[in-house]
This record gives sequence, structure tokens and C-alpha cells, in this order.
Amino acid sequence: MLQSSKKQEQSEDFRGGSEDNEEPFPLRKLIIHKPLVISISNYILLAFLSIAVFALLPLFCAMPLEIGGLDLDPPKIGYIIGSYGAASAIFQLMFFSRIVHYLGAGKSFVMSMSTLIPIFLLFPVINTAAVAFGMQSPLVWALIAILISCAIVSDMSYGVFWARSIIFPFTDFVLLGLIFMFVTASAPNKGSLGATNGLAQSVVSIARAIGPAFSTSLFSFSVQHKILRGFGVYAFLLVLSIGAVFLATRLPSKLWDEEDEASR
Repeated sequence: MLQSSKKQEQSEDFRGGSEDNEEPFPLRKLIIHKPLVISISNYILLAFLSIAVFALLPLFCAMPLEIGGLDLDPPKIGYIIGSYGAASAIFQLMFFSRIVHYLGAGKSFVMSMSTLIPIFLLFPVINTAAVAFGMQSPLVWALIAILISCAIVSDMSYGVFWARSIIFPFTDFVLLGLIFMFVTASAPNKGSLGATNGLAQSVVSIARAIGPAFSTSLFSFSVQHKILRGFGVYAFLLVLSIGAVFLATRLPSKLWDEEDEASR
């Protein structure tokens, strides 16, 4: 009984007090709260990398083959991006909750973050295949389909999907990305939920602002100076993705509050 009481006290200290304490944490304590620091760090890397993907994708499709692109016309680029959006919405609606239920939030997040690695590997591979076999080759379009499939799985970690059911027209479905679940669960108590989400969104908005400009500028720099045959931007983002996967493993297998309850 004594050991159980000590464990409960330690868990309460870790979470910032008992659940009955609804007083918000001061900011100076909130920014050193370990679960929140880990969750927001993952959120920052995820926001930066995901927005870099979607800044580079249309650029990659439009640029000439000689400088690392696919030289596609605007309608085809629209079909690719539109197909991705529709398929991602369907996938999240049908499989998100099932995957999270089966694997758990932590493993699902690591899995979705891991798909960023093949995404950045596939950009130069697709260009090389297009140069070697031509854009009409089934291999090229198969590789594009694989890239889009990886991007759809990566959306599990980030996207917020809202849809009105076709079968039940008065029912709304809202699927929150995994990172939002971890950030919310990392709040020390209910009174700090607003500050936690506000802090996360404020910091991540900087990553969202920097990501497109940085990735596209690095793309131009890589092409202009022939860094790794113009593929230097993908090498940099690939290394960053590997680091992001490692950071994702620091998240618990369950959400923070569920981990605390299990330890009591």
C-alpha cells in the first residue's frame, strides 16, 4: 500500500498535481514539462516535414526532367494532387481508428512518421526512372502511386479530417491526427489545456511558415549548384526524417494520461 501511494504521488508530481487541481500551470513551468516538450518537438518536425513534402510535390511534378522534375503539364499535376486528397480522406475515415486501436497511438505515430523516409527517397528515384524509361513507363506511375500512398499514411500523424456522412447525413465525423492527441494528453491538468494547445500552435506556426520557403529554396540551391546531382534537398530532408522517427519513438506507446494511469 505504501509503495502504491508513493507511485501515485510521483505520477501526480509528473502530471503537475492531482486531477482535482484545475489551476493552470505558469508558462515557465509548462515549457519544461517533459511530456509537453517531447510532444511539441514531434509536432514541430512533423509540421516542417509534411509541409515541405507538399511544397515540393507540385514543384517536382512541374520541373523539367533535366533538373530533377517530371515535366508534367498542369492537368496531370492536378489529377495527382486531387487523387491524393480524395484517397487520403477516404483512408482516414475508414482506417484511422482501426489502425490506432490495433497498434496503439505510439506505434501508429511512429509508423506514419516512418513513411516520410520513403517519400524523400522516392523523389530522386522517380526522376531517375523517368529519365531512363520515359514518363509513359508504367514503372514511373507505379512509383508515383507508392509515393502518394506513403503520403496518405503519413497524414494519420498530422491531418484533421472532417466529413459529413453520406449514409447518415446528419452525423459529422471528426478525425484528429495522432500528434494532436499526444499534445492534448501532455497537458499537466485540465486547467492547462488551453495554454498547452496555444503554445503548440504558436511554435508550430513558425515551422509551417519556414517549411515551404526553406524547402523550395533548398531545392533551387541544390539544382543550381548540382549538389548530389541536384537531389541535395531530398538528402537533407531524408536525414531530418530519420531524426524525426527517432524522436517519435520517445513518445509513449499509449497517450500520456493513459500511461500515467497504467503506472498507478
